[in-house]
Amino acid sequence: MVRRRRFRRSRAAAERVLDILDRLSRSRRKPRRDRRGRARDRDGRDRSDRGRDRVRRGPRGMLYLTIRGNEELFARLVHDDFAYLMSQRFAAPQAVLQDLLPQSVVGRAQNGHGWFVDEYGTPLAFREATFDRVLTVLERHWPDLRGDAVRRRRETLVERVAAHVLGHLESERMPLEDDQGPLLGAELLRGVEVATEPFLRGMVLAGYMDDWSQREMAHAWHRRALDGSDYVLGGGEIRVVDRDRWVPLGITDAGLREFSDEEMATLEQLGAVLPLDDDRIFPWPAYEQEYFRRRLGEGVSDDLALIHIAATNGYDALLGAFVMDGIDTYDKFLASCVSGGRDGRLATALQRHWEERHGRPLVRGEEILDLIWFAAKNNTPPTALSSSHRRLLQYEPGSRVATLHHHWRFVRGEPLFDIKLGFARVPAREFYTTAHARLQGVALPVPAPTFAPRGGKSEDA
Repeated sequence: MVRRRRFRRSRAAAERVLDILDRLSRSRRKPRRDRRGRARDRDGRDRSDRGRDRVRRGPRGMLYLTIRGNEELFARLVHDDFAYLMSQRFAAPQAVLQDLLPQSVVGRAQNGHGWFVDEYGTPLAFREATFDRVLTVLERHWPDLRGDAVRRRRETLVERVAAHVLGHLESERMPLEDDQGPLLGAELLRGVEVATEPFLRGMVLAGYMDDWSQREMAHAWHRRALDGSDYVLGGGEIRVVDRDRWVPLGITDAGLREFSDEEMATLEQLGAVLPLDDDRIFPWPAYEQEYFRRRLGEGVSDDLALIHIAATNGYDALLGAFVMDGIDTYDKFLASCVSGGRDGRLATALQRHWEERHGRPLVRGEEILDLIWFAAKNNTPPTALSSSHRRLLQYEPGSRVATLHHHWRFVRGEPLFDIKLGFARVPAREFYTTAHARLQGVALPVPAPTFAPRGGKSEDA
């Protein structure tokens, strides 16, 4: 009987996956044509293939364009957006930014952000933009940005961090640079030495805060928001896919809908998705990483998570979390990939080593669950801010310190700059008021935020 129920569940999951593929296939069928041979939508609108006319209007006036037929426009916008990002001030050298910022261009192209607008300010979204397509454009003006070379350099940065950290596990203190310079090329780590244990604690906490199984447990552990109301905690997982078996399925973005356990198991049975417990390293481009949405809804604010780690474990732990967040960022586009991501794998290795050596884990399970719950965007008060790795390195207009150090100033009770944060341009006064309210809600003694007078000066961190 149990075997029969399992068979029915597996068959139902397979049928759902096949239904998704069938709907995708129908959506790609050739459109109907009128007497003049012009393509028409079901509602009769003209869909002629005339370069810039290959658009679909989205919410708030956004236009969805295809790259094919708009190659020159796409190339110009990619070039201008990348050049703009490179002109901003970061706590990192140009050589590192060249390999980091193309990733930001991809997201901006897909969502019509940054320079991806027309002359009237209408957002232009290229949903099919990829990391490698962006690099193909940029390589024309920046020869060093050949796709395979960029992926190898990014992988070297990540491997340097892992080798450096694992090589200092038995030391009480750890420098955050090696003979090639600061870890991840981040200038704010140059010349810095930290206490090893809190730094590793910060790495482990950040390495697990995006883990889907940890988020599921966090939602079960904390059923209510800080004010006692219901809240939603979305999330997903990074999985390795076999391109030869994955691409024919036609699922272009696995983050747009939820995938159940049964559906993931079916994709594994098809050989399209590699199991999470497969410890092999898979070479690109035969294999790639894909983000699978497991539950719809807002996830975790990285900014709130960093602030919580700093408030509970100190500055050294904050730097550890920052480094692990950097690994998670670079890991998305490397010359090879691993199931679950390198950040989760390194966090597990650190936990295991510490427990074997000291008889206790670096971080207790409930600490991870408390962090995820505290930093959930939909906890109270809610927030839309979640800064990317490059935003944490950036000096926002009006600030004399990088955003990471600005968060530390808040934890320390030092005057803050009246700036705007992240892509959402959340006012600092609004965000730090939210952060302070949450810290008060969990009884963490951090002073209320204060701000330097407009036009005034505040000491650098």
